[in-house]
Amino acid sequence: MTTTGLDLLAPGTTITLTDGTELPLVYSFRGLALIEARFGSVAAVQSAIQADGAAFGPLIEIIGAGAVSSGQFEPYIREHQDAKGVRRVTEIVYKRRDGKQLGDLLHPGRLDEYTTAFTRAFEQAMKSASAEGNGAAAEAGPQPVETVPPSPGLSAITSPSAPSTFSPGISGT
Repeated sequence: MTTTGLDLLAPGTTITLTDGTELPLVYSFRGLALIEARFGSVAAVQSAIQADGAAFGPLIEIIGAGAVSSGQFEPYIREHQDAKGVRRVTEIVYKRRDGKQLGDLLHPGRLDEYTTAFTRAFEQAMKSASAEGNGAAAEAGPQPVETVPPSPGLSAITSPSAPSTFSPGISGT
């Protein structure tokens, strides 16, 4: 099997939290989806930092997304629903099993270290096998294509939906 696209198992980089814990940052689809849920896109994080001038909130969330992928923190999502029923994520709080929040374990004086670490980890996650040159996948030669057996057809689970004009009869008549 070839490994094209995101290298989700890239080792990432490690930061040290204020309590001495080493935290590897690894960006998987789950982590990237959290960033998108909060900011609309991964690129919008940079825009949020530049537009607002506030870097700490977005940095906590982008570091947290890498911490979720490494399994050390869990996201707690806060949403807001407006009068029209539109929901949007307003904040994601990342907590460890001991209840400590990621934001309380980051030190403002290490801002450059954190920025460098998440940038490297993010770049590693987004690097494709083709960008790495002729790696092991290329040396192995062409890989067989896996095929999925055809569907056995309609069943009680996969039957077509009823037409919009369908009106069921009254039960018991």
